[in-house]
Amino acid sequence: MNPQVQAILNALDPTSTDYTTARTMPASVYTSEDFYAFEKEAIFAKEWLCLGHVSQVPNEGDYFTIQVADEPLIVVRGSDGAIRVMSSICQHRGYPVKIDGDQGNAKEFRCDYHYWAYNLDGQLKAAPEMTRTCPLAQLRAETQLPQLKVEIWHGMIFANMDLDAAPLAPTLTKLAPEFEAYDVSNLTLINPMEYKGQPWNWKGMHENALEPYHTSFVHMGYHDIAPASMAEFTEWDDADGQVMHPTNYRWMDAGFNPTGMAILPVFPGLSEERRKRVMFASVLPTVFFALSPEQVFYFLITPESANTMTLRMGWLFPEVSLKSPGFQWAFEMQNAVNQVINDQDIYSNTRMQDGQRSRYTKRGRYSWQEGTLPQMNRWLTLRYLKHAAELG
Repeated sequence: MNPQVQAILNALDPTSTDYTTARTMPASVYTSEDFYAFEKEAIFAKEWLCLGHVSQVPNEGDYFTIQVADEPLIVVRGSDGAIRVMSSICQHRGYPVKIDGDQGNAKEFRCDYHYWAYNLDGQLKAAPEMTRTCPLAQLRAETQLPQLKVEIWHGMIFANMDLDAAPLAPTLTKLAPEFEAYDVSNLTLINPMEYKGQPWNWKGMHENALEPYHTSFVHMGYHDIAPASMAEFTEWDDADGQVMHPTNYRWMDAGFNPTGMAILPVFPGLSEERRKRVMFASVLPTVFFALSPEQVFYFLITPESANTMTLRMGWLFPEVSLKSPGFQWAFEMQNAVNQVINDQDIYSNTRMQDGQRSRYTKRGRYSWQEGTLPQMNRWLTLRYLKHAAELG
């Protein structure tokens, strides 16, 4: 660790999750490239990374690619039906066999540079002009695309670069009832969208999504059906893998659109309680969810640097909604409003990142409507300090 990283770590509060005493993170955790290099190992190399939904790879050979903190990954459904996550880096000279944003169906993954090819399980299949070096059987025995540990949680695909990582599910017991109620395992992803090069830190994206305080001002008029004053906050402890909170609606089956009511079909079987609220939750570091009566929405949040990130958005629906009359028209109408809200957040996140570079930025106090942010800071701090201790 260099002196700047050590100074940041020394300034962190390792204890408080109480908004009345907690302070915001030092500005440099959002802007320092040196700290981001530390963070890649402390967080992204050791934590469970949400990469997508099982409906994206329903059949043998279906795959998509995604890059997380400089690591290009392939998510694929194998011939045995299992979903695997593996590095896209060819084990010959480091050329990616697939690039970020690729998707489709394949029988193998081939490196375009020297035509080495790998099976769906990552095992080496072909390596032209290598028999003078060693028998192909020997090369195959020692060569495969590096594998990540995989856990499917309620249909969401999580992977971990640490093969010894503890299971994810026991850390998400508070969030699990929400995913069970919405039957997320059996939903279908539609209309995924991707925005590269967003000019703010990945943590700022989670913070903006998790705290309701700004919604009364940034989204004035658009968010009035779920005002920040009606937000509630969930008890959090060090065993929790999620940071979450509900915001109650002014009335049942409300919707973020000019009618104030859900214009998409309400999910079947939801309790009256869930039809009167929207649940927001982050499973750090890569995913944020919003579960509302008529849709499950998520952000995939992957860093490119300390100051840039890729934002992917997806919507999950049950088959009964997708087949309902007028669904596509209603979905497009709802997304027109969603885009306005997203544009407001894009502007706010960009301005916030600019402000973090100022010498006059201080460590401020939190509102009660930002109760999720000290919890998020605690989650991060525990992992920063653990990695620092491992480095000695």
